[in-house]
Amino acid sequence: MPIGAALAALSSGVFAAARLLPGDDLIGGLRRVQQDAGAEAMAVLTCAGSLRTARIRHADADEGTLYEGRFEIVSLTGTLDPRHQHLHIAISDGAGRVFGGHLLPGSEVRTTAEIVALILPDLAFDRAVCERSGFHELTITNRKAEA
Repeated sequence: MPIGAALAALSSGVFAAARLLPGDDLIGGLRRVQQDAGAEAMAVLTCAGSLRTARIRHADADEGTLYEGRFEIVSLTGTLDPRHQHLHIAISDGAGRVFGGHLLPGSEVRTTAEIVALILPDLAFDRAVCERSGFHELTITNRKAEA
């Protein structure tokens, strides 16, 4: 049964570490980590690296913005389920300006992306329309409770 917003779901965790190479798509690389682990629930804990292109949807924007250049990944965090992801990224430019939002496909690694993720084997993540927000939001199912 899905867990509601007021409840927490507990799971053991397995850490996964990966390094993406120049030219790799950042979301594509995260998906490979998830698929290799067979994870129905994964959280990105940290990512250090750089991008040559970044596709970001900023707050309250309908469309993504493409940035091209040399950017440092300052932060990357979020969740992935087998079909969707909700990832927030912050990047900085050469002048030290930081900006961010929702990470979109098409963000290409420049030199490296060093990732540590947490696989949550006892849980399954999905998305469903939330009556309160009106958006597709995270649902959490305890896989042990279903067994």
